[in-house]
Amino acid sequence: MKILNATPEKRVFLSIISEYDLRTALCELIDNAIDLRTKKKLRNLVVNISLDDRQQTISIEDNAGGLEEAKLDYIISPGKTSNDIQDEGIGYFGVGSKRAVVALAKDISIYSRFENDKTFLVKLDENWITYEPSWDLPYAESPRILSPNTTIIDLSRLRRPITKEGIDEIREHLSEVYARFSARGDTIMVNNVPLKAVHFDKQWSYPPGYHPTKFHTTLPIEARKVDIEILCGLINYPGDRDKSYGVFIYCNNRLIARALTDFSVGFTSGMVGIPHYNISLVRTIVSIRGQSQDMPWNSSKSGINSNHHVYQAIRQSIVDATKSFAQVSRSLQGKWDTDVFPYKKGKIIEKELETISAIPKTYLPTHPPSKQSWQEKLKSANAAIIEQKRWAAGLLDSCIAVDMIFNKQSLNQKNRVCLILLDSTLEIAYKEFLVHEKNIGKAKFSGIVANRTDVENEVMKYITVDVPTMQKIHYYYQMRNDLIHVRATPSVSDPDILDYRSIVEELLLKMFGLNFK
Repeated sequence: MKILNATPEKRVFLSIISEYDLRTALCELIDNAIDLRTKKKLRNLVVNISLDDRQQTISIEDNAGGLEEAKLDYIISPGKTSNDIQDEGIGYFGVGSKRAVVALAKDISIYSRFENDKTFLVKLDENWITYEPSWDLPYAESPRILSPNTTIIDLSRLRRPITKEGIDEIREHLSEVYARFSARGDTIMVNNVPLKAVHFDKQWSYPPGYHPTKFHTTLPIEARKVDIEILCGLINYPGDRDKSYGVFIYCNNRLIARALTDFSVGFTSGMVGIPHYNISLVRTIVSIRGQSQDMPWNSSKSGINSNHHVYQAIRQSIVDATKSFAQVSRSLQGKWDTDVFPYKKGKIIEKELETISAIPKTYLPTHPPSKQSWQEKLKSANAAIIEQKRWAAGLLDSCIAVDMIFNKQSLNQKNRVCLILLDSTLEIAYKEFLVHEKNIGKAKFSGIVANRTDVENEVMKYITVDVPTMQKIHYYYQMRNDLIHVRATPSVSDPDILDYRSIVEELLLKMFGLNFK
């Protein structure tokens, strides 16, 4: 029998650098501290991450327990870990923290003190990783004496620069990812400032008949079980503003996926629906607890492995719950301010499921009928645009008013009113477009505002309108002037109004993105 040498190449470290950004790598180091602290049954974990954008250095200090001298090789040896596959931790591969430090920096110094033992220092750099074939790594007793159970990782010659904006993003990200660990007394700090936990299960609305609902069951896997909890409801604000609607997934209390609105959680036609403002009140929070091997995260815990057997088992229930409340959100759109947001207090309904493969329809809310008028559908379709472009709200309302007046057969002069309203809407739209969409400046705008032709010519520099359409616009403009100044009494027919209405709506689409279909 012959023997193969299966010793890995050190370049395995370098090959994964592109997979890790600053957030992912720091989370790996925090995960490692949380798992170590939990295994040693110590309380009140403190992790302090120091990010220096001037010196371009990072230091991570924790009191998770430290490593005894006999296990210092765990620091860098791939696959070696004190975690067990049966632990309810947030990592057991034994490679995450190793990859993280190498992904962050070229020079790495790790100090560790186990209980009241000596403080040891392990150093590695790019030269050791790239050119040194041996896996032997010198270590020594450190003159720097740490507090018992403490580890400090100092990183310099960073692979990616730190910015002030990046530090703020890190603070926000960690506040969300580790919010649930603060409840047990753990503290995570960035530059000595403790993070304020951000919880996503505190922002519910409780409209009658549509209280948030929590579904719970256990999923048997061979001789073990995975605890599953799906909490779904309507939040108390439109979640598209900060991209906070959709599905949130926690594995062993760690946030793995935030506000998913993709196919993996059913956001597609025929299921939950395409992501849209009208379903932006729906939020589903999935909590999975069990052994590490049963957690459906990807290798860097930065997202869900949708092919994982546990996720495949619970996906349909996630879709069922999300779809049900999404339909409620969609049906009540336009009435949120009266039918949803005022209900700030209530109780979460709890349902125990015999199986997680599907949620009984009787456990899910029945959405109200949604026979919307054309005007309601129009407002719903353009809600996201109006939210971003407040100045377009009046233009949309004017077109709705034209429709309402035009269809009032009892009005003798309805076409005359519609013509004046349509042309005034277009004239105002020109000015709103130049001021808000193109920011042409006060001086230039003041010079042309009194002359409609000049305003129109300026607008046509940015949008394309064919000659026949421009001729029609001028024709209806002249007709409007004749009506206003009583120079003539033109006959305004139904086809005239329908034609001009179509032209105005097309220009509003080009200038502001308003959709009248």
